[in-house]
Amino acid sequence: MSSLYICLIPHNRPPTSSLAYEWAALQDREDSPKVRSYMKGMMTEESIVSKVEELMETLDHVKRYNALAKSLKKFTVVMASFFIIFFVLRGLVDFFDLGSTLDKPVFLSVLFLLLLIPVVGIAAAVLTVRKRVNSVRTGEWKEELSHNFPSALKILMELDWDKTLDEISVGRLSYFLYGLLKTAAYWVVTFFVLGFIGATLSIFFPHGAPPFFGGFLMGLLSLLIVFLVLRDDLLRRYKEIRSLDMLLWELRWFSLEFRRAEFQT
Repeated sequence: MSSLYICLIPHNRPPTSSLAYEWAALQDREDSPKVRSYMKGMMTEESIVSKVEELMETLDHVKRYNALAKSLKKFTVVMASFFIIFFVLRGLVDFFDLGSTLDKPVFLSVLFLLLLIPVVGIAAAVLTVRKRVNSVRTGEWKEELSHNFPSALKILMELDWDKTLDEISVGRLSYFLYGLLKTAAYWVVTFFVLGFIGATLSIFFPHGAPPFFGGFLMGLLSLLIVFLVLRDDLLRRYKEIRSLDMLLWELRWFSLEFRRAEFQT
């Protein structure tokens, strides 16, 4: 995603120039020898088609993010349902003080089975989202773009810029929220897994488990573990969201230039 900034304007051109003007010149290049000479220092048709292809691939990613946005509510409901069941059953275990009435091995088995509930909940929620995201149809533009430059220009002229910019904004926010909810779920599960480990160690430490298996310290330790486990995933999400930010600004500027060029031509 880091390559999706889509540098639509050549770096050796003045800041005031725009690709839209270049396209207009390309359309009329056969009618003007001066334009043909000017084209030598401009982007080629092949490079323009390549940039449009990158743009459309990025918009395919945005489609997936928007599908994620539509399934975010379902993701939250599924995951929250399993967590509510877990917390209710965990509360009943504490209420009836099963830790004192049951043998240690039996009690640990109960805790282990309880831990499976949020784990299954996370898996079910993630699979629900993936099913929705994978159902998105992408690449429908490839056949049209196979006709090279005229098709690339047609795609851009028919693009609904306002809708596209809104979709990128919504997709970026949804992607962030999905990552945040997923990380929070991992943190809660890790917290109770450490609690389970602490309960297991209490068998070998009759006077109590080590101090970091309880309260605030266990919460910090859980957060650290989640960060280490999801570090690559979090870094990837950060880069993709940053790339979408850059793309959004690029397209906002470019859409204004393109519309201005259309108006003047």
